[in-house]
Amino acid sequence: MPTVEITTEYGRATREKALLIVNPRSGNTRALDLIAPVIEALSNKGYETWAFTTTGRGDATRLANEYGAECALLVVIGGDGTVNEVIRGIMTVEAELRPVIGYIPMGSTNDFSAALGLPKTPDGLIETAIDGVPTPIDVGSFNGRHYAYLASFGAFTDISYSTPQNAKNALGFLAYLGSGMNSIANIRPIRTTVVIGDKMMTDDYAFASVSNTPSVVGVINYQRSRVDLADGIFEVMLINYPRNAVELGKVARALSSGDYNCELMHIYSCSEVRFILDDPVNWMLDGELVESGHDVRIRNVPSAIRIMLPRKKPRPLFE
Repeated sequence: MPTVEITTEYGRATREKALLIVNPRSGNTRALDLIAPVIEALSNKGYETWAFTTTGRGDATRLANEYGAECALLVVIGGDGTVNEVIRGIMTVEAELRPVIGYIPMGSTNDFSAALGLPKTPDGLIETAIDGVPTPIDVGSFNGRHYAYLASFGAFTDISYSTPQNAKNALGFLAYLGSGMNSIANIRPIRTTVVIGDKMMTDDYAFASVSNTPSVVGVINYQRSRVDLADGIFEVMLINYPRNAVELGKVARALSSGDYNCELMHIYSCSEVRFILDDPVNWMLDGELVESGHDVRIRNVPSAIRIMLPRKKPRPLFE
């Protein structure tokens, strides 16, 4: 009997641990339906799982910070805002102790999961989150606060909040696009100096974003070949304030068509950018509104985390 007890305890001690963080409000509470199958899949892979549901803002960050260093895998079920919180928590853990993140998106419009190329089905998402390929990706630092894929201000900053939740759940991208076009019709000029390398530009801007994703708030879409999630580089989009109906029409047509060859729109690639604002504005970090001061410095933290991406299916010898 003592031998059996020692062996059992040894087996428990050597099993890898997984941390499961679930936002129960995501996807009209559909996230709750995935808890049992995810825990079962983790158990089948040999993980000892700690599971938590969040009850308010900041919970996911706290849990990732508190338990992240003890786990090999952290699975998060929620929207982009939840995974943003998880990444903020993980970035407080020493680099060599950070767990791999498995992301199962349950938001209404999941730009980050689209950038990662995650599967669409629940079974595919669970399989990738637990048994995918751990892949390094870059993280952003916004005055020292970490974010996953998008920092922006201006015309589209409040889309996540001005679009009704029921419309987002029902329409997804279309709801965001509609809100975006309404937003641009009510924009105001934001006097800003933008510093990229040795280039300094001062102008009135309607919108600015620093992103690591092909899709920005469902309105701006880069060519996928332009965006590499682990190249240490961000894409910066600046849209000048349109001063009349003609200029507003040019911006609206460019956004609608996806052809950004417009004199009012400027795209840069860089690892660091600084914004010096005449008046502080609210920024959006991965869908969450945050306040900033007059001076905002954003830098790319290369290959800061690892996230599970889909395994490539072997091609058959004969098709």
